[in-house]
Amino acid sequence: MPYAIRNSIILGVLLVLIFIGGMFSNSQSVKRFEKIEELFQENQQTLDRLIQTNPDLEKKDEIIASLDDWKKRTLENNKIILKTDNPSQTYQYLIDITETFAPDLNFNFKVLQGGKKGDLPYNSYTLNGSGNIESLHFFIYQVEYQPPLYVIESIRISETSVALKDTVDFSMKLNVFYDQKIGTSISEIPFRSFSYSNLTYNPFYSQIHAPLDRTEEEKYININASLLIGLTPDKVFLRDINGSIVTLVPGSRVAYGYLNYIHWKQQCAVFNINRIGINQEVKMYLQGNEL
Repeated sequence: MPYAIRNSIILGVLLVLIFIGGMFSNSQSVKRFEKIEELFQENQQTLDRLIQTNPDLEKKDEIIASLDDWKKRTLENNKIILKTDNPSQTYQYLIDITETFAPDLNFNFKVLQGGKKGDLPYNSYTLNGSGNIESLHFFIYQVEYQPPLYVIESIRISETSVALKDTVDFSMKLNVFYDQKIGTSISEIPFRSFSYSNLTYNPFYSQIHAPLDRTEEEKYININASLLIGLTPDKVFLRDINGSIVTLVPGSRVAYGYLNYIHWKQQCAVFNINRIGINQEVKMYLQGNEL
């Protein structure tokens, strides 16, 4: 057989084999594609049925965004259980509170034995210290209203032995709850900002007391050392111990109080005075003073 014819036959056989192999490969690919297409259609039908029975699935992105928003609100508005707790973490947290909100509060920190309430573990600590009553109030306010679940189990407050105004001694027991499964890391919990109403007075300071002598009140006329020498429906005229004439209208300040009103029919001036912790109504008549 001539060489050229033999090569042509061999080449033809190779082309046939390649063609058959390609056809087989394409056939397998078509079958795989058909199976994938069939599986896709089945999944699509399943998804369609799920959407029909659960229409909210079409709002997946909205639902996820809503969940993220609720998580954010939870961190901002609710008490949150910590993921873990240890003495170093709690001490630093309390120091952060005092440095930010009550810098003049001082305390000693002691670790007590912890325990469990139900399935929830907690660590216990005691704080013993002293400070301004308003600072202590603000410190307690922060512990109670900041997100981490720190619970003041007991507290004792007493007047300090140090002769400093509005300073008290305190002792408190603090429980810190945590849960590794459902808790949140303290680093993920921001400090809350909220309005705060301070104490109006020191509860350890008697609100009824002996008459006070305050330097800042001396710049006003003392009605106990003055005489009412004249009045009109709108004004009163007092003469102080030095002989000076002072004109007052309702609302004008006097020592430890103010002129409340003028009783024209009774020809007297009525003052509101507070020198012993309670308000007193003092009437001054043209012919003298009367309580």
